Amino acid sequence: MSETVIRDMKAEDEYFVSTCSHVGESEEIDACAAERLALLRELGAHGGRFKVALLDGEHAGFAHGVPIDRSSWGPIGRDLMVIPCLCVLSEAIGRGIGRALIESIERDARDAGFAGVTITAYRDIPGAEWFMPAGYFERLGYRSVDERGPEVLLWKPFRDDASPPGFLQRRYVFEPIAGKAVVDLFWNRFCQTSGIEAERVRAVCAEYGDRVVLREQNAEDRETLLQYQTPRAIYVNGEEIFWGYEAPREGIRAAIDKALEDPA
Repeated sequence: MSETVIRDMKAEDEYFVSTCSHVGESEEIDACAAERLALLRELGAHGGRFKVALLDGEHAGFAHGVPIDRSSWGPIGRDLMVIPCLCVLSEAIGRGIGRALIESIERDARDAGFAGVTITAYRDIPGAEWFMPAGYFERLGYRSVDERGPEVLLWKPFRDDASPPGFLQRRYVFEPIAGKAVVDLFWNRFCQTSGIEAERVRAVCAEYGDRVVLREQNAEDRETLLQYQTPRAIYVNGEEIFWGYEAPREGIRAAIDKALEDPA
């Protein structure tokens, strides 16, 4: 009979967790993982909880719990623990590992005095139905606070005085610079996709010298997050470029080339 163990992240789990289970896949992921691990350690010192699942002694999944006032990914609220990510490897699905990970974070959140737990989940994303599916969390007792397109803001309050969270509301306004292509980059280390594409944006912008102005906003800075309410985005002369996955270098170049043809 298979044995499942849920535990707090240990040193031997850090590479698995910091690469989002993409162990040994690329130097780019590994470099991003080193930055993510530094952030996870910082969050751990401020109440963050990082749970790992082992199935017969092998890594099978993980989940994060982050105090809402430390979450660079949102949402906005108070006295809540955010679960921004739950990952269970495909070969371990159906064994109750996801539920066990979530319940472990919930217990820690209760013990730490949080008023509840919140999750940003999704409905009906073609090709990515596996990513934080709202229906799964609703079966675990979470209920909807708000919905915005495919996004569903869920929560599970522990106390009657708990205040529900709210979605981040983007407040970006483009400020042109005459004769330049302007790239506004919003990023954070928590999201591996954001961390990787931020490095790509920096490298591509450097290819253009002073023809391109790169302006960066780090969503890990609380004042910055609350000002712009944008944890991850790339704008080129005020137009957002977005692929879902990490922005490809050729796509970033194409957007900059187009902006240089008609600079702000």
